[in-house]
Amino acid sequence: MESTSALSFLLPIMMVTFSAVFVVLSRFNVPSGRAWGLGFGFSALGFMASVVPLPVEIGALSGDAFFVAGFFFYAEALLVQFSMPLYRRERAAFMLAYLLIDLYVVLVERSLHAELFLNDVATSCLLGFALLKVMDRATKLADRALIVMSSLVVLDTLARVMVFVFFVKSSDRLEDFATSSYAWAMQITTSAVGLLFALSVLGSITAATLLRYRDAADRDPLTGLYNRRGFDGALAPKKHSGRYEGTVLICDIDHFKQVNDRFGHGAGDRVIAELAAELGNSLPAHAISARFGGEEFVIFIPGASLAEGGVLAQSIRIRFAARDWRHIAIDRQITVSFGVATIGESEASPVEAMVRADECLYAAKAAGRNQVVLEGGRFELRSAPEQLIEAAERLRAANA
Repeated sequence: MESTSALSFLLPIMMVTFSAVFVVLSRFNVPSGRAWGLGFGFSALGFMASVVPLPVEIGALSGDAFFVAGFFFYAEALLVQFSMPLYRRERAAFMLAYLLIDLYVVLVERSLHAELFLNDVATSCLLGFALLKVMDRATKLADRALIVMSSLVVLDTLARVMVFVFFVKSSDRLEDFATSSYAWAMQITTSAVGLLFALSVLGSITAATLLRYRDAADRDPLTGLYNRRGFDGALAPKKHSGRYEGTVLICDIDHFKQVNDRFGHGAGDRVIAELAAELGNSLPAHAISARFGGEEFVIFIPGASLAEGGVLAQSIRIRFAARDWRHIAIDRQITVSFGVATIGESEASPVEAMVRADECLYAAKAAGRNQVVLEGGRFELRSAPEQLIEAAERLRAANA
């Protein structure tokens, strides 16, 4: 039993260590770090309650309360990590109901079997509830590993108590917990499963953090659209397939320097952000949009024909020209011009189409601005603006 006794002290130390790691991570903009830290911290207290010499009833009740609190925060951490609703009120009500029943079991029934069964089922329900909510959102390898290890924690907890209560003959006295086969099994399996669980959490957090920083490096901070590097990265999968069928749109804001000079760079930034929002609201979901710098935007719409690209560009141009900017103290109309080109079947990249679209944009500027020019000639309105916008919305919905 000496090795078992050593393990009983090793578990709280391990849990406290991981708790400290996650608390530190929470200070580096890791949203779930605080909840993971609290989960491992309360679990450490739960294991300490079985090691520190306390009156039997106090040790049992405090250990049970610490463990259920630990699993409450494990569940919260999972929900936070996968951006799910927290269901705090429902989970807190469940935990309170459990603690009231636990009081009766420990103080009145004084049954070790009932106490352990109740605690392990309650903690498993808390973590299991969160697992059911987030399971479908685990798409990355590290997240799937976390789901697997969280499920293993639940299975280990339930299997251990089922075997102890229903298949192993042992004392039902609270005083005999420390020498029970349950305590021995808990120290062995929890040491292994708890370590793997904590490492899977770290892996998932690390993967999410790297992805967040990589995404930030690929995004324009003002608009949230891709920058040039992000645009190239978003096109990379199509490069591997060797197919770039679609249409390129290039646009910029007419006389934007005048906007900055007359109304200030803050107002200019608002105009850029509003154009980015207009693009996001008007283009199909699979379109790839980027701010290449200043007031210039590049859009690639996979599968779109030249005519469809022209319709979408015209609808954006019309809507943007109709905006009222007085809410940001701009008392003039602001317009945009577009150049549109399609990628030829023989072209191995969108670069040539982007050059042609850029030439069309310059043609739109030279022709007086606030218009769309397609390769091969200016885009003429053959229907009323309202009908054109409706056609663009149908295109967007069909390709969403």
